[in-house]
Amino acid sequence: MRGRGVLRLLIVLVSLVACRGPVVYPTPTPTVPEATTPSVAVGRTPTPEISPVATAFPTADPGAGFAYGFNVAWRGDEEGEEFNRRTATLVREAGFRWIRFQVRWESLEPRPGEWDFRPLDRVLPIYQEAGLFVLASVVAAPEWARDPNGGIVKDPATFREAMRRLASRYRGRIQAWEIWNEQNLARELHGPVRVEPYCALLRAGYEGVKAGDPTALVLFGGLTPTGVNDPAIAMDDVSYLDAFYRLEGGACARYFDILGVHANATLNPPDTLWPNEPGPGPGWRDHPSFYFRRVEQLRAVMERYGDRRPIWITEFGWTTANPAPGYEYGQYVSESQQADYLVRAFEIARTRWPWVTGMFVWNLNFSTIVGPDDEKGPWSVLYPDWSPRPAYRALRAMPKSP
Repeated sequence: MRGRGVLRLLIVLVSLVACRGPVVYPTPTPTVPEATTPSVAVGRTPTPEISPVATAFPTADPGAGFAYGFNVAWRGDEEGEEFNRRTATLVREAGFRWIRFQVRWESLEPRPGEWDFRPLDRVLPIYQEAGLFVLASVVAAPEWARDPNGGIVKDPATFREAMRRLASRYRGRIQAWEIWNEQNLARELHGPVRVEPYCALLRAGYEGVKAGDPTALVLFGGLTPTGVNDPAIAMDDVSYLDAFYRLEGGACARYFDILGVHANATLNPPDTLWPNEPGPGPGWRDHPSFYFRRVEQLRAVMERYGDRRPIWITEFGWTTANPAPGYEYGQYVSESQQADYLVRAFEIARTRWPWVTGMFVWNLNFSTIVGPDDEKGPWSVLYPDWSPRPAYRALRAMPKSP
């Protein structure tokens, strides 16, 4: 959730442009997943307006399973086996079955056609042996593939081929692919924030994944919650999502199975939401971007366009005292509150949001691999020595519904 610092630049939300008529999504022809593919809810409502262009979407009984997940730090070097095994063990001991980590395209293919699969080849068998399912967030176009005019990639076909290659190679070991991360932040794009380039990237990624592994899930990349509307910095997540659904009459919205979202609650308890149920403060309370329940407003955009597909919250959490600029709110969250808030967030989703079928805590173990001044450490549910913080203990004890 590297976009959290942008929240300091909060400005007034721009008014949403009037919506076009609802777009309702087609009922796909079911495919039979491989044994390694977990049950995931991907239900939709029929429509004649939009139809899939690639292979049939994976489907499952909406009540068949919930993805309990952690965002994890991982090591792909030759000396990383012990680190990765320790990570996998702690995920399983907490009763979670999913992990999410980033895959940097620029590291795997630094030059056209020259691939280095060794990092993934080292870590994925460890996760598979532990019985874990993997959501890979693909980010960071290599310099040779970037669009100098700020379009993420110069030729989407290069990304399509990259995703086809990855999905084919790791079929059965990576069950879900998230196409990019926080694409409403300029720094994630190497240029100004625009919706059109992401539409092209998402389509290419979707088609590539389905060509390489028709059973794999494809996620819309999680947007970071921010009220900023300056293309040179960021675009508000709700405004961005609405613009995405309106683009080309909704044509872009066919290219994912699950909508990924990020929820940053700053210092606010999970039940609160501005303006009717604001958090206690001090500060970070006067805009819905500061609340876990911001997810409800993203869901409202989906439903406005007739989309009933599920949401996965691919990053959410509460930081305790944090030394990094922009994260001062962490000083108002104790370790016991972090634990309580995380458990309550799962409870809200499981009891009030039937459309959320997966949640990934930010984060499990970055504290063990980053320095004391790195913002990612205080979000972790482990201490730097791998011992459990109260949050890990609370999540481990939390009932896990199917």
